[in-house]
Amino acid sequence: MTKPYSARTPNHDLSGLWTGFYAYDLTDDAVPFTAWISEDDGTITGSVLEDDITSPESDGECTSEIIGERRGLDVRFTKIETAGPDGSLELLRYQGDTDPECCVISGVWFFDDPAESSGTFMMTRISGALKAAIQPAAASESQFGRNTED
Repeated sequence: MTKPYSARTPNHDLSGLWTGFYAYDLTDDAVPFTAWISEDDGTITGSVLEDDITSPESDGECTSEIIGERRGLDVRFTKIETAGPDGSLELLRYQGDTDPECCVISGVWFFDDPAESSGTFMMTRISGALKAAIQPAAASESQFGRNTED
């Protein structure tokens, strides 16, 4: 049985699997993404998988790396994308806040050049660190794989 939300152990960092969306200012179109984040003593690293909205193919995806930091509830990271066929890098800055349980992050994103696009983002934790996903699977394997006749 799953514990009620309030009875779960609080997360002390942002490590885990996240899902979210970002939107451009002045539009209602949201682009979904999935992110894997690892936090170590306030340093954030990870990767993002999202639809490639610049691709002529409708099922194109792209991956990006992220690096940043969390100080208290303040979250800042840079998404590093490979842009274009020349392999040049594009940097997008994200600034936001997390809730005290580190389960939701929301804020704004922007390029370094103020003339470029900007917008908002929101992401929600799907699961905690990998350990949280492995333990229930291992428990059910041992439960069903065990010989109960002694």
